[in-house]
Amino acid sequence: MQRRTKSEKFPLTVKSGSSSVKIYQDKSKGALYYTLAFYLGGKRKKLSFCDIQTAKREASAKAAQLSRGDIHAAQLNGEDRLTYGRALDAVRTLETPLDAVAIEYAEARKILKGYSLIEAARFYMKHHGEGTIGKLVQDAFEDFKKSKLEAKRSNHYLKDLTYRVGSFAKAFNLEARQLMPQDVADWLCALKLSARSFNNFRLALKTFFKFCQSRKWLSKDVDLLAQVERRSGVKTEIEIFTPAELQSILSVAPARVATCIALQAFAGIRTAELFRLTWSDLERRNGYIEITADKAKTASRRLIPITENLQAWLKSAQRQGNKVWPVTQSEYYSSLTDTARLTNKSKVKMLGRKPASKPAAPAAWKKNALRHSFISYRVAESKDAAAVALEAGNSPKMIFEHYRELVTPEEAKEWFGILPTIKKPNHRSN
Repeated sequence: MQRRTKSEKFPLTVKSGSSSVKIYQDKSKGALYYTLAFYLGGKRKKLSFCDIQTAKREASAKAAQLSRGDIHAAQLNGEDRLTYGRALDAVRTLETPLDAVAIEYAEARKILKGYSLIEAARFYMKHHGEGTIGKLVQDAFEDFKKSKLEAKRSNHYLKDLTYRVGSFAKAFNLEARQLMPQDVADWLCALKLSARSFNNFRLALKTFFKFCQSRKWLSKDVDLLAQVERRSGVKTEIEIFTPAELQSILSVAPARVATCIALQAFAGIRTAELFRLTWSDLERRNGYIEITADKAKTASRRLIPITENLQAWLKSAQRQGNKVWPVTQSEYYSSLTDTARLTNKSKVKMLGRKPASKPAAPAAWKKNALRHSFISYRVAESKDAAAVALEAGNSPKMIFEHYRELVTPEEAKEWFGILPTIKKPNHRSN
């Protein structure tokens, strides 16, 4: 049973401005209840409540609504009135009618097909939020490439960026901030790349996206590679040449080709670096080959010691112009294939060391076998993988994971002891 306090004399009157609501106390079957009475549109309205506090709150709300002329709200009862009041308060600062807000919300939910409007808004702000600037992906790439040119990056690096990031930019005719992680994942997947190529593309795009973020063309909160994980490739067995095999190869190779083979076998020069190499790179630093940043694959300058036997090969080299390999790249590859064929005709196995259980492969030049061989024999000779990594332009981890093939110090001594043989010049009649 609720007790009436001495200070409360019913009916109570609750006022707001010129409007008022009266609260009456009544009893039914021994229990007190409270009735609100007020006029709305010229008609007397009544609402009943079981406790005085709820009745007072409702009376205050009704009086306030009547005072500001909010007739629609005053006509609502109970939970509907509270819901309406909360909704009206929520949109009051937007200066947008409540019905317009409701219509816009309903349309947005239809577009989102049940997804949360709040999450959609957060996603939008993450990609298009304050501070981001609209920039087409293709235009962003052009500025990216220009920045690398100004940084004097190597031609090889710029060519690689144009191939990888440039092809990505051509595929998307939209602003960088409109890109989605799924777009990037789908594009990379469609290329059907090997694990190594896939990771190279991923790294190039990562560099590009960071550049876009630094220019505010892409939000720093967005990770466009979120759905693109590095791939682990199946490790293929590397092949190296034995000293006897290399000696046989060099014995049949034309002089110009033999010089290049010697540079790759005894200095670990990459084929791409070989095509950029000049005679001055071999002579600029006494006793060392200098691979300048613009000619190195990693865009990092390095020095490679010239071994005694390589010095002998360079001394007997035939020069034609400033380039070590003065003709086309395709001619070098075809020369290696021809050399492999000539070596096979001489009945000397030269296809690279393989397990005895595997049959010999057809006559062909084994890709990177000279570089693999150099690293393997050099590690065996020096017993210093870190030093060899600097000479080869790799990390020690890469050497142990991808290049190193166990050979003995004796075999290494034999490898770096291969010297050129004096060949009689061929005289041709005019």
